[in-house]
Amino acid sequence: MYLTIKQQVKHLSKEDYRSIKELCHIAKNLTNQAIYNIRQHYFAEGKYLNYEKNYALLKSSDNYRTLNS
Repeated sequence: MYLTIKQQVKHLSKEDYRSIKELCHIAKNLTNQAIYNIRQHYFAEGKYLNYEKNYALLKSSDNYRTLNS
């Protein structure tokens, strides 16, 4: 289970708010993609997909490239 912390950010312009909202959405998508990779590997192989191998799979993802840039 993940610990969630809510942080209220005040006095943002609409552009800043939209940028933060978009980055949060992309980060969520990347997390879901990583979890999906782990689940699919477990169902196929019966083993846990470690971080290094999952990272190699996610490096070519559009979500990863968008966040990294």
